[in-house]
Amino acid sequence: MKKHMLKKHMRKPGTFKTGSFQEFKEFTLAVVRGKRKVDPREPKIWVESADPSGQRATQVQFRSLEAGAKLLSPRNRALLRLIADRQPKSVSELAALAHRAEQNLLRTLHKLSEAGLIRLDKGAGRAYQPVVTARRVHFEIDLLG
Repeated sequence: MKKHMLKKHMRKPGTFKTGSFQEFKEFTLAVVRGKRKVDPREPKIWVESADPSGQRATQVQFRSLEAGAKLLSPRNRALLRLIADRQPKSVSELAALAHRAEQNLLRTLHKLSEAGLIRLDKGAGRAYQPVVTARRVHFEIDLLG
């Protein structure tokens, strides 16, 4: 695994890294095989950017594991897929595609944005375009700690 390919970002508390699923897998297998030790300061959340160039890495964080699980509900994951696949130009367009009330959808989009899963780019006029920023999120949970 090439260390320079994984970008390490500071966040409070702890750290997270961006990289591909393959890099995450190689890191994990090296630890399991005893070829690498995990530093307690190492990341607890790994993020694979939705940007293929990796230039727009995102910081993903949740208030708690439970909050993350709730935010990543099947309905919200379907919404993220819809945003990524259809690339709506506005929240109004997304509301029509998702068959959801615009105000309720906007509340969900703000929560997804606060977590770092999407961003709301300024569009035409007063419109904001939702853009998915993270393709995959991997959690590390210390069951004994």
